[in-house]
Amino acid sequence: MAGLGRDALLGVLGDIERVANRLAGYRAEVLGALDALSRSGVAPDVAPHLSLRDAAGVSERDARKMVRGAEKAREHDGVLEALSVGDINAAQAEALCDARVPDGVRAELVAAAAAGEDTDATRRRVRRAEADHSVETPMERFERQRRSRGAGWQRDHEGMLRLWAKLDPEVGAAVEAGLEALRRQYWLNDKQVRNGRRTPAQRDADVLAYALTGITHTDTDTAAVERLHARARPDGHFPDQPVGDDDAAIVLRLPPAQISVLIGLDGLRGSTDEMGLTDAGVELPPHIVRRLACDAEIIPMILGGPGGPADVGRSARTVPLRLRRLLIARDRHCQWPGCNQPPSRCDAHHIHHWTDGGPTDLDNLVLLCHTHHHHLHQHGHKMIPQPDGTWTTIQETGPMPAPRRTNGQPRGP
Repeated sequence: MAGLGRDALLGVLGDIERVANRLAGYRAEVLGALDALSRSGVAPDVAPHLSLRDAAGVSERDARKMVRGAEKAREHDGVLEALSVGDINAAQAEALCDARVPDGVRAELVAAAAAGEDTDATRRRVRRAEADHSVETPMERFERQRRSRGAGWQRDHEGMLRLWAKLDPEVGAAVEAGLEALRRQYWLNDKQVRNGRRTPAQRDADVLAYALTGITHTDTDTAAVERLHARARPDGHFPDQPVGDDDAAIVLRLPPAQISVLIGLDGLRGSTDEMGLTDAGVELPPHIVRRLACDAEIIPMILGGPGGPADVGRSARTVPLRLRRLLIARDRHCQWPGCNQPPSRCDAHHIHHWTDGGPTDLDNLVLLCHTHHHHLHQHGHKMIPQPDGTWTTIQETGPMPAPRRTNGQPRGP
């Protein structure tokens, strides 16, 4: 491979993935043949995932996932065919099989995925198709999601504890809002660190450790927790954590977090099935939003109506909360081409820079995740809106000078 250039090497990677996709389709067919033998009584197998584990040497968890994926693919001939010829990968196949849409729409989704889409693009297309052609009501979808909730934890081969959880949108929105509030406080602390800054994954692990156990590793993290609690209490007092006699007593580590939901007035009144949208980009059925509204103050927001224009003009550079919520309602996620980070991880970027005279109004703002926002400014890119509602980028200026390194670590955010 030493004689191959970048384009040739990328082509080889594409060929490898295509072969891997075809093998995944072949595996689904082989597992189907084994299932047929088991059902016929010729070779009964009560645990096909264990047979796959022993035959392939994979973990039991991976074997279960492969068996489930193969079962789904065999239920949809079009999906299995696209997988078997290498046009889609196993993750795309699972998303297409899980799509709750009519078969005709599923066939269109398979064709779009087989035309060269990546997995993230396929998942986004599936979500849009479900919104337009769903075979279930928003409440039926919510009840199905609630039934599929789950969580677990186990030790890995090094003794590290691994956690996983899947929560329905309502509970998930509450949990995410609480964790996101502390994550932001930790992130504000880490922005000041120039050397040895923890990674985003390490920061999230520390957030979860505090939420579950009350453990903080540094004085700055403890101060961040105190700021969060002080903000939630009118008197600004940070109370001592309650300690029970029972070692297993559960205490509330994080203060209740505010959940902001955007929904049309007709949806809130129950006249339509319009979904509500949280600041984190989570969709909630109108029934759930109305229930939340019973215990919340409702702040009306009118897009371009008599309630006030959606802009601040040149009076302020910082985007106020009301305008940010309107921006979230419009963009839903990071608008950098190919990125789908949720609003909770995004900044409001001035398309025409504020320092150059750009106003702080909705038409001059776009959501960008922290990574792409920094990349845009660092490399002199500009966001360009397209007629279909998407965005492209162009490079207006050359990249800024690389930050000076200290002990192998870059300086600056």
